[in-house]
Amino acid sequence: MLGLMIVTTQAWSYDAYPTIPFEATYCIDSTHLLSKEDILNRNQQWTRIKDPENFNLGHNDFAVWLQIKLLAKRTNRDDILSIENAHLDTLILYKYVKGGVAEISTGDRQPFAQREHQYNMFIFTLPDSCDFFLLRANTQGSLSMPITIRSVDQYMVESNIDTMMLSIFFGIVFLAVMLNVLLYYRMNEKIYLFYVLCLLGNAVLNAADSGVGFQFLWPNQPWLNQYVAVFYACHVTGLLFSQKFLSLRQTAPWLNKLYTACFIYVGVLVVINLMGYYNISIQYIVYYFYISSLLFLFSGIYIYFIKKYKPAFYYMLAWGFYSMSGMVYMMASEGLIPFTFLTKNAMKIGNILEIVFLFMAVIDKIYDLREGKQRSDRESLRLVEENRQILLARNNALEKFANFTAHNIRGPVSSIMGLTNLFQMVKQNEEETGKVVGYIKQSAQKLDEVVKDMITLLTLNNMEESQREELLMAPVYYESKELFISMLSPETEILFEESFTKDRFYADDMILRFIFEQLFDNSHKFKEVSRPLKISIREEEEAGYVCLYFSDNGIGFDFNKYKDDVFGLYKRFHNNGKGKGLGLYFIKEYMRKIKGSVSIVSKIDEGTVVKLCFEKVVLKIEA
Repeated sequence: MLGLMIVTTQAWSYDAYPTIPFEATYCIDSTHLLSKEDILNRNQQWTRIKDPENFNLGHNDFAVWLQIKLLAKRTNRDDILSIENAHLDTLILYKYVKGGVAEISTGDRQPFAQREHQYNMFIFTLPDSCDFFLLRANTQGSLSMPITIRSVDQYMVESNIDTMMLSIFFGIVFLAVMLNVLLYYRMNEKIYLFYVLCLLGNAVLNAADSGVGFQFLWPNQPWLNQYVAVFYACHVTGLLFSQKFLSLRQTAPWLNKLYTACFIYVGVLVVINLMGYYNISIQYIVYYFYISSLLFLFSGIYIYFIKKYKPAFYYMLAWGFYSMSGMVYMMASEGLIPFTFLTKNAMKIGNILEIVFLFMAVIDKIYDLREGKQRSDRESLRLVEENRQILLARNNALEKFANFTAHNIRGPVSSIMGLTNLFQMVKQNEEETGKVVGYIKQSAQKLDEVVKDMITLLTLNNMEESQREELLMAPVYYESKELFISMLSPETEILFEESFTKDRFYADDMILRFIFEQLFDNSHKFKEVSRPLKISIREEEEAGYVCLYFSDNGIGFDFNKYKDDVFGLYKRFHNNGKGKGLGLYFIKEYMRKIKGSVSIVSKIDEGTVVKLCFEKVVLKIEA
């Protein structure tokens, strides 16, 4: 049995450029063995094609035979038969003219020069001497055969429009490539190069799909047309550009994985095509274009609206137009919608709009990068100035410390020297000797305190940012409190009020213990003797920080008078002789080392409140 499916239809299509009325029929040869004689000698009824301009049999492994009969009388006028598919493997047209049959064999598996007319699509002259033609076609790709028959003049008008569209597209691509290469050399921004790759990938895709690549680039190497899926795969440069433009590895890692999956999918199809399985690769690469079109559009919408990345606005518009045009073209190629002038040129129109809007997106991104660089430069200058001020403050602090230390060391040393001489004079008197030894011990203790302060200040001055760790406030506080109480006399009365959260924050354990030591010491030194000392601790979460309020009911000081010097080196606010003016200075510097902050408020006879703020640990939730 020879597998025959017989079909027939009638086309009477008129538009701005009216087609020639004709009757078209087709039958399917699943054996690839039927000759024209076999086809014509059969008596089966040919079933009609409903719409020759959208004739598409999809991806099938068979040959198709068409009978074409012109229904209008023609006098001294040839007409043009056109088939708008550049990727038909084999086309054989039999012209039944007076005196015999003229056979024309062509296809994209034969040299381009073998075509009757040197045009990127398949066109044939239909002489006025006959009105019946037989056409055989087969291909491993999509058996899409949009058929029209027009007069020569009418066809020239339409073909000129098609040529103009191609010229505009490739002209815009050429100008855009040259402009972006020049911009890259001028501005040294790699995004221009990725955009150039995107443009070239689209140009290769359109050249291969429209047949102009075969027409102008490899007309004598028809075997290259067996690897058209490889040319289509050049479209992945759009994926590469999108990954770089949208910085998907940083902004949307999960979306970046989808792009990687598309790369792998296309790579597998390229390998399949190179292995010789053209029909499989060309059939499944169609799905990539559907997926990538939607992926590009979704990426632009997601990055612009969700991630609030402004340059993605023009990117979203570019791929929006491209996606819609690509979907329209692929649906027309698959026979899902009519094959008209707009659907035939949808890819070119979409690509032109894509090029324009992507260029605007690139310019917007460059502006954003430059603005970010300027912000970075300003921040760097600010940090330089801040470091200069810190260094200047350190030097001033060291200078003050050197002067103060020299004075403080001189006193105890002079006392020790004088008491040593006195000890030599009274060493025979035990009572006097005991008094002198006591004075020497006091002077040595004062000297030891000065040395300790000097070591602390020098260590603080040389310390860079501290190595922070995640801490809870309560455990460190209670250990420091226990140590503080152990150093007091048993009769000392202190009331405590304490409230803690369970928020973790970044700090240095040793620094936090030192700060609590200074705060407890200051509260005890400057307590009001007429009332028991009361220390209140309150921990709160405030705008990404864990803040500790340490307050007491001590004698306080005039904050409005001393607010500019409250954290200064050797600044004292009381006349009771207690304190050396170092505690608050140390707290301020240590808080800066762990990227925290400190502030203080005080009132005379009411007490003091010290506020310490630490950067809160934000828990990361795995997606």
